[in-house]
Formats: sequence, C-alpha cells, structure tokens
Amino acid sequence: MKKLIVFAFSFLIYSNSYCQKTELRVSLDSGLSSFSGESAESSSSINFNNNSGSGYTNNPYGSKNVLSYGVSVNLKRVTKANFVYGIGLGYENIGSKTSINSISLYNEVNSYNVPASGKTIMSINTINANPFIGYRFNASKLPIDLVAGFDFASILNTKECGDATDEDGNNYTTSVDRKTISTDFRPRIQVSTDYKKFGVYLGYSFGLLNYMDGYVGGTNDAYSKIFRFGITYQVF
Repeated sequence: MKKLIVFAFSFLIYSNSYCQKTELRVSLDSGLSSFSGESAESSSSINFNNNSGSGYTNNPYGSKNVLSYGVSVNLKRVTKANFVYGIGLGYENIGSKTSINSISLYNEVNSYNVPASGKTIMSINTINANPFIGYRFNASKLPIDLVAGFDFASILNTKECGDATDEDGNNYTTSVDRKTISTDFRPRIQVSTDYKKFGVYLGYSFGLLNYMDGYVGGTNDAYSKIFRFGITYQVF
C-alpha cells in the first residue's frame, strides 16, 4: 500500500508538471443496475400483516436490472504523453428489481400463501466521488479515453417499494427503509469519446461492500453492479 501511494503521488507530480490541458465536463448519466451475490434473487414474496395493513418483501435484493440515472461533473487533466487523470463528482440513483410471485398473509393467528404478480424496486440514492487514471488514444483525431478508478459512494437512503396483486384483485404495497450501510466502494472502468463539445461514455462498476450487512440467519450476500452510459458536454 505504501509503494502504491508513493507511485500515485509521483505520477500526479509528473502529470501536473507536464500537463497539456485541463478539461471540465458535465454529464447526464444513466445505466442498468442490480445486485449480485448469493442472496440476489430474480423473484420473491411479500410478507403482509392483515391486521396492521403493512408488509415487506422477503428478499428485495433483486438480480433484475432497473434503469439508473444521475448527473455529474468531471475534471480531467491530459498530459503531453496522453495520460489522463482526474475526478468525477455527482448524484446517482441505482437499484434493482425483484418479481413478486406470492403473498404470505398472516393475522397473528393464521398464515397462508396466495399466488400474486407484481414487483419490488429497491431505490438507492448516492453521492459519488470517482477518482480515475488512464490513457487517451487517437488524441489528434477522435479521442478515446480508457480509464480505471474507484467509486466512493455515500449512501443517502435505501428504500424498498413493492406492489403486487393477488388472483382476487387485492393489492398489496410495501414501503420499507432498507439502509444497512452508509458507503459503498466500487472498482470502475470506463471508455469515452468526444466530438467537439459533446461526448458519450460506457462504463462498468461492481461493489465490494455487502448491502445485507447485519442480517442474521442463512446466506446474506448482496453487492451492487452497474452498467453505465451517458452523454457529456465539455465546458472548457
């Protein structure tokens, strides 16, 4: 770790001394996000209490993708040797989807299952910092930047929203706070290109921290994964 810090510090000094230019971009971000890990499932059930009229999804950590969205700014330095480094900062909403195939009903005395159809969406709001380093190819024509780095995500809130209907037309909804961790740490790789002021990018990141931290009983492993794409505009 000490050698890595010394290398990174030396590289930053070198780049700053010989840098060619600084670029600032704003970005409209989107993508597909879901959970991976042994506990991520494509379907689950809703546990619902008839007496209180409330319930929760048995396992809301879905392996199905939902559309993510966000906005960010990106500050990048490009050296004469076409090395690039910088940092991005922005807001992002990610999550997952789980299909609901049954309702587990209980009334403090009896419990029983009824078939149902619906879905549960996990919604996670974060503030991200993304330091990165990479290389610019084809710099004199249509530049292509290939960079790698990390997402340091501060999790603002995590919420489950379920909605399902049984065979008799009865509707069941859930709205549950599911925040278990406050930060996520994700390795990230991204490729981008620009034409004049506008650009596009594709990226992928995967979380290393368990969103089911603190759960007891059975296997409890769920990690974020995000396929990103977006458009950028170069301010200068």
